[in-house]
Amino acid sequence: MTADTRIPPPGVALARGPPATCEYEASCAHAIETSLGIQGLGVHREHDRIVGEIARTVDGTDPFAAVVRASQMAMVITDPLQDDNPIVFANDAFCTLTGYGREEILGRNCRFLQEADTDPVEVGRLREAIEGRVPVEAHLLNRRKDGSLFWNRIYLSPVFEGDALTYFVASQVDVTSEKARLTRLETDREALEREVERRTRDLSRSEERLRFVLQAGRLGSWSLDLADMRLVASETFKLALGRDPGDPLSRAEYETLIHPDDRARRDVAVAECIAGHGDYDVEYRIVKPTGEVRWLKIRGQPFYGADGAPSRLAGIALDVTERKHAEAHRALLANELNHRVKNTLATVQSIVAQTLRANLSPQETRDVIQGRIHSLAAATDVLTRESWDGATLAAVATTALAPFRAEGDRRITIRGPEVMLTPRLALAFSMAFHELATNAVKYGALTSEVGRILLDWDIIDGSRPETLRLTWRESEGPPVCPPTRRGFGSRMIERALADELQGRAEIDYRPDGVVFSAEARMPEIRRPDQSRSSA
Repeated sequence: MTADTRIPPPGVALARGPPATCEYEASCAHAIETSLGIQGLGVHREHDRIVGEIARTVDGTDPFAAVVRASQMAMVITDPLQDDNPIVFANDAFCTLTGYGREEILGRNCRFLQEADTDPVEVGRLREAIEGRVPVEAHLLNRRKDGSLFWNRIYLSPVFEGDALTYFVASQVDVTSEKARLTRLETDREALEREVERRTRDLSRSEERLRFVLQAGRLGSWSLDLADMRLVASETFKLALGRDPGDPLSRAEYETLIHPDDRARRDVAVAECIAGHGDYDVEYRIVKPTGEVRWLKIRGQPFYGADGAPSRLAGIALDVTERKHAEAHRALLANELNHRVKNTLATVQSIVAQTLRANLSPQETRDVIQGRIHSLAAATDVLTRESWDGATLAAVATTALAPFRAEGDRRITIRGPEVMLTPRLALAFSMAFHELATNAVKYGALTSEVGRILLDWDIIDGSRPETLRLTWRESEGPPVCPPTRRGFGSRMIERALADELQGRAEIDYRPDGVVFSAEARMPEIRRPDQSRSSA
């Protein structure tokens, strides 16, 4: 205990000095105060008696003094009426705690134990308590005689007789081990906080990587709570549905986006995966708010509660529209090739017949036939060239129709501005032109010497985005009768081409000749030269 406050006799103002430090035991102080009151002695007489009694090194007659001397708790009593508030009593436990003998303790202020690293806040609290003559508890870093440090928990209380301050009583407890435990706990807590921070950081990085993978793979994530049918959808998933990423999406709203023809198949897939505890894997169409139809591949798995009941479905969604279109296109190509094989002989026969009618020499006839058959092979190559980088509409038309045009033959006219087609559009137009020409050879304008075909296209004035309008018109051929049923060729032209063009494609079987018309938004790649070309 340290104290710099000196307490003057009654009637003299309290002098304030340097910081003081001390400990106390409230119950002991109360016992002293009570004992003084019971004995009913005068202030000075009682003070002298107690000082003399507690200063004895042998048992005295005062039972309380004997208790203080024998207590296992380190205790001291200081006299604030003397200069520097010296220690006037120290029990054996205090001597054992500090390592000092009683003769080295008595008459000194408690600050002689104080270590320089003691918390100044705690010293200030102790000083204020002594100056204010009020009880206090403080924790000080003290040093024993042998130089070892210990944490001292001090309980200090003033003792009064009436209104007069007579003593400060302090009890002191070595709490070094407790402080060490607290330090270890603090260290462990800091280590735990660092570990939590590290794990949180790792989790955040993992979530960022997952988010990047999902975005890079155009994957949307979703989760459906089966109890309340609450749907949680990622931003990527909402984008695939044509929704704003920031807008909420309920299950009911999502259901309205599923193509009506695919809902039953979706429901069957959900029921089977839940009942069989298997994966959820299905593909179906959705209709965006703009009306655009897209294909989604949905994969996920069910989760179950402790009672075995299904609780949640969760998984990913991928827009596979391009793959679906590619699959449909490959199927179309396969069907077209099968169809083409059946028509090839008829086409070759037509080429040979038209060439022979020209009354050329045998050598010329052979050369013309070989050239036309070569053109037919080139057109077939166009149909199967999936990695084509693109071509102009005029080049596509010229290549596709070359097998049907004899040298110098003006029956087929091709004209229109230069327009660059993407590979898919080039292939689609090539298939349509070849199919139309084949039909013209078999049934239409090319069955006679005077029949004519005009293939013409242009950009619709003022259209935004720019729209291409193309017309195939046959004339001066035999009268046309509409077919009783639509064959593969007609279906391919009207449906498949319209889908590729994202526009329309129609065949009109007019009596004076077949007319095919198509409209399409301009592809992204387009030459700036708008001059018209004809062939």
